[in-house]
Amino acid sequence: MLTAMMLRAQRAIVHRFEEAGATSTESARGAEELKLTPGIAWYQLVERGVLRCPGEGRYFLDRERWELVSSRRRHHAWVMVVAVVALLLLLFWLRTAGGLGHQLGP
Repeated sequence: MLTAMMLRAQRAIVHRFEEAGATSTESARGAEELKLTPGIAWYQLVERGVLRCPGEGRYFLDRERWELVSSRRRHHAWVMVVAVVALLLLLFWLRTAGGLGHQLGP
């Protein structure tokens, strides 16, 4: 749940930069200009290089980096889905193959 909220906050920040056209050093803007208050989502984007600071407290959106970060997230999500499905299939197989589902008896 917390991750979903963080992703939503990051997307909102990225959208604000896109709307303002702040996508290069020349078009960089301050958080105040974009009516944003830097918080955890903001600093995560800065740490990942999605928001770049050319100086003077101004930032711009690095679209390529945002696409890379988004792509990695999607990849990790798919890996998790595949792992969960594989685990469920293994448990089902063990149960039906006599491993976990049957008791030993006389």
